[in-house]
Amino acid sequence: MRRVLVTEDIHPCGMDILIGEPNIEIVRVKNIDPETLRTAVCDVDAIIVRSAIFSADILQEARKLKIVSRHGVGCDNIDVDHLSARGIPVAIASGSNALSVAEHTLGLMLATARNLVNQDTSVKRGCWADRNKFRAVDLCGAKIVILGFGRTGRKVAPLCKAIGMEVVVADIALDIDLASNMDCRGVTDFRPELPDADFLTLHVPLNDSTRHIVSTNELAAMKHGGILINCARGGVVDNSALVAALESGHIRAAGVDVMPIEPPPINDPLVLHPNVIMTPHNAAGAMSAAIAMSKMSAQNVVDMFAGKLAGDCVFNHDEIR
Repeated sequence: MRRVLVTEDIHPCGMDILIGEPNIEIVRVKNIDPETLRTAVCDVDAIIVRSAIFSADILQEARKLKIVSRHGVGCDNIDVDHLSARGIPVAIASGSNALSVAEHTLGLMLATARNLVNQDTSVKRGCWADRNKFRAVDLCGAKIVILGFGRTGRKVAPLCKAIGMEVVVADIALDIDLASNMDCRGVTDFRPELPDADFLTLHVPLNDSTRHIVSTNELAAMKHGGILINCARGGVVDNSALVAALESGHIRAAGVDVMPIEPPPINDPLVLHPNVIMTPHNAAGAMSAAIAMSKMSAQNVVDMFAGKLAGDCVFNHDEIR
């Protein structure tokens, strides 16, 4: 019997996959506190995790562990290096939420460009005449730089093209042919594109090379009145620098779905800034994405036990093979 720890609720479609396997026993926990997890992992063969944090000191107690399956695609809440050193794959729900995140990105672009939240607040306060204080920025004809041309960036690009935007895609491992076929201009360095960029949207993983990849210099290089969208990971943007750029008026607005600490403190200056639209790390919140992530995170565990886990679903494939 294989024991599978499911740390948090997932859509029933995924649970049904596990329940349908006669050789799998599902293990649940009351909370995701470190001590609870440290005890729970001791005799499990697999872990399905959403936002619970698995540090090396917790994972080292999981002596029978054969796979960690992420309900999503980001792995910064998991000590991947520790697992790679042990030859344990970290599976992801590859591509399952890309469209949901792309559409959320577009929503934040529209909401910030048209200052929709503040307009809504103004109307509900009875200040209808304030409408003349709000002036929108057009998306059609605007230049957007998409930093990260992976699964999500490749979904964002055609949405922006459909609106009539000039699309520049940037990635250190750029697929130049794909970019060209999508009628986008591709570059490997996004920074020279910033001086005339109306929008910068981020779709890169968080690692040593991307932490604070957008900071004071990058924000200062952006076109005055530019808009930043971050649906990637909180740490890829230096939020202190972003607040300063917003306060100076150089950056018009920001749409932010992710923070370095989640949930953030209620007095965080970025959360409180009137020109920031914040969502609670819910870009992948479409029902289609929830179902797909649930099913894939469960299926990856089943496939691992059957010896047929797909290589493109293994986040640390190069490190453990």
